[in-house]
Amino acid sequence: MRKENLVAYVSAQGREAVVLLEECDLAGWAQRVLIPHAEKVAVCEPRANLWIHRDAVKTDKIDAAKLADIARLGNYKEVYHTADERIYGLHAAVRAYDRMVGRTTALKNQIKAELRGAGIICEGAGVYGKRGRERAMALLASPHLREILASEYEHLDFLLRSQAEAKRRFVRLGQEVGICRAWQEIPGVGPVGAARFCACVKCPHRFPGRSQLWRYSSLGVPQSETGGKSLRRQHLDPSGNGALKDVSNKAFRAALRTRGDNLIKRAYARSLAATGKEDHARLNVQRKILAIMWAMWRDGTAYDDDMDLKNGACGARL
Repeated sequence: MRKENLVAYVSAQGREAVVLLEECDLAGWAQRVLIPHAEKVAVCEPRANLWIHRDAVKTDKIDAAKLADIARLGNYKEVYHTADERIYGLHAAVRAYDRMVGRTTALKNQIKAELRGAGIICEGAGVYGKRGRERAMALLASPHLREILASEYEHLDFLLRSQAEAKRRFVRLGQEVGICRAWQEIPGVGPVGAARFCACVKCPHRFPGRSQLWRYSSLGVPQSETGGKSLRRQHLDPSGNGALKDVSNKAFRAALRTRGDNLIKRAYARSLAATGKEDHARLNVQRKILAIMWAMWRDGTAYDDDMDLKNGACGARL
């Protein structure tokens, strides 16, 4: 697909054109290219378009006509792509790091599987260190298996170096975004968590309220009721972006380890006293951390560790 041909076709439809794309590898690029040439360019979630996704009869023309109908009705679930090149670069860097972590983890599991196949049971991460490797290699009777394992360890070293470089890259890119530096004033939020939050959220204005942010972060509680009665027990909605849930969890635990008093510790103590359950209190504070970060970005405000004291014991409404 050539950029010039795409722009020429959309421009020929007039500035009032509305373009709806289905999410794919090219969707973000195509949206950024077409935004200046159409009234609106949106990307939608294909899995939500069952009318198209599950139809037995599929051609490009049929799918395009159905997408046009969906666009006219506005009946689609939008997938957000940022037009900010800095944040897009940060998002790509975080994704590259996550892919590298996945490859490293898979190889580590493969090494342990090779050793188990030879009757050597290894627990923990010790087998990946220098001494653990030497012990594992010494226990292998077959020279062929030792050669294979040595090659896998060499590959693991390469992946670990690449993973460390990928982490340094996305942290550096995050530090170039001003809000990421501002977030590090929050107890427990470091450069890694700040960069990951920025890369995942991309824009604070995409969420009309906190509940939408929490749901996107896998911290929402879905409502299922009829006639005013709940149909099932309350539970966390597993859909959404688990990386944001992880960011809030690590920030919460890091804040509790800091010396002295802070907003996060006070919020946890109040929530624990109110709920009587550590898990519920922790999740409430995780939501609060994300809400603070979102509000700082949305409103352009600085972090205030005494905001709960200034606004009463219940804390500020964000």
